[in-house]
Amino acid sequence: MREQRITMAPIRSILENVFGMLGIIFWSLQLLPQVIDNYKAKSTEGLSYSMFFIWVLCALGFGSYSIAENLSIPIILQPQIFGSLSALCYLQCLYYGKRTRWSLKKTIIGGILMFIAMAGIEVAAVYATKAGEHHQVQGTTEAAGIIPIILLAMGFVPQYVDIYREKSVVGVSMAFIVADAMGAVFSIISLCFRDTFDLLATLNYVVVLICDSIIFVFYIYYNKLNPSLARGKSAQGDGNSHGQDDSFSCAVTIAEVDGSLSMRTEEKGAGPRQDRQEENQAVEHRAVPEHGRASLSSRSSRNTITSPVTLK
Repeated sequence: MREQRITMAPIRSILENVFGMLGIIFWSLQLLPQVIDNYKAKSTEGLSYSMFFIWVLCALGFGSYSIAENLSIPIILQPQIFGSLSALCYLQCLYYGKRTRWSLKKTIIGGILMFIAMAGIEVAAVYATKAGEHHQVQGTTEAAGIIPIILLAMGFVPQYVDIYREKSVVGVSMAFIVADAMGAVFSIISLCFRDTFDLLATLNYVVVLICDSIIFVFYIYYNKLNPSLARGKSAQGDGNSHGQDDSFSCAVTIAEVDGSLSMRTEEKGAGPRQDRQEENQAVEHRAVPEHGRASLSSRSSRNTITSPVTLK
């Protein structure tokens, strides 16, 4: 029996590290598609700045927790990679974003300062957590594990708001979402093979899986099943969706009646303009320039000039 336990322990340790490595492979690549998409498009439209910034804070918290709790090396490396890529995406938002438009020099300097601050904060958090455990301060370890979970969930909220407002998943790489979810699944399996089950670490990955699934559901609902709901397409919705043409015709008539000049416009058309007009409108204008009146007064007592115009 004792030999069986000794044999099972290395196997569990191997499986823990194997699935942990699979998790780190996906989590190492999870944000790379997003970074590449941002670089190719030279845009971060549709992405939430605050989401990536909150994720940086989350990675610092979970990174310090994993070190303090002496989790497996792959699990320790994951938040470091995740936090670094989140910081890179945040810097891309500052550089490409329409609201900020940071210069390249400012972005590089800001990035260096940001990574230095991240390293300092995480080191301080590790020592603070271990100091709390050493002095038997209740709730130190639990707080170090719960805070990253809360920050992780909060990071998704601004992106959910943007998606709901736009009625479309814009700018978010679905390759990133899939890789993120797969990394969470393998990390959960890895933690299940630990001798001592870590509930807080597992909850962190469960939250990731749930939040990624919500974005995927948004993508299916808005982008695939109901693409017409997206903002910017609503102008085409009522008119073009029913096969109507938005063009309309406008006829301008200038006439001289009893020495007085008048101008009359008539509009005919389909689409939104027709919806706003139950019947053709006629507008008379008496204010005609003096030189125009002189040029027309030499004609007969009733001369008409009609010019049809078609607009779209």
